Amino acid sequence: MGIWILLGIALLLLFMRSREHYVEIKGPGVRPSRTAEWLSKIDSEAPIGGNDDDYIKVLQQFYDTIYLPARTANATVFIKDSEVKTFADSVTVPGIEKEAIRRIITAGFAVERTGTAAAREEQQTIKTGALVGFTGANLEPKMGVDEVRTRKEVTYIPADQRKGRLPEGVYTPVEQQEEPRREGIPAQQSLDRTDLMFYSLSS
Repeated sequence: MGIWILLGIALLLLFMRSREHYVEIKGPGVRPSRTAEWLSKIDSEAPIGGNDDDYIKVLQQFYDTIYLPARTANATVFIKDSEVKTFADSVTVPGIEKEAIRRIITAGFAVERTGTAAAREEQQTIKTGALVGFTGANLEPKMGVDEVRTRKEVTYIPADQRKGRLPEGVYTPVEQQEEPRREGIPAQQSLDRTDLMFYSLSS
């Protein structure tokens, strides 16, 4: 009986140690560079087709001018989100989206959020464009077809047309099929129809 209790305690301690938890890094930490961690943050926030190197340079500029001096003077200080917004608004590099760089900095550095949650939510509310008022009509597709069985062929253009960097290389483009092989209408009186199956299956 005692061995099972000890085994349970050992498993509980192992589980507690393996859980993800917040780790506070004192000091300025490592300067941003082309590492998987920073590239992942950039790809998740920056628009498709953005130049990763430009975003890295802006992040390095924030690190050198604001983050490094502040964390050198106080190893545990948090940069206020108002300072981050001021820095993001001052960025003049072509191709850099200011809101994206603000979100990347907030996710990658020790940043303190000021203001209430309601105020932050109000800032994120869309006040211009088609979603003002948010009615269902705004979400209807422009090329929608109000039928079920009628097939309408539309040329598909992927939003992300970059070639994938895969370990096995770059795949050739997929050949687009203009017409379907079959319309999906079952073949009546086919071999699939039996007394046990009153319906038929297309084959």
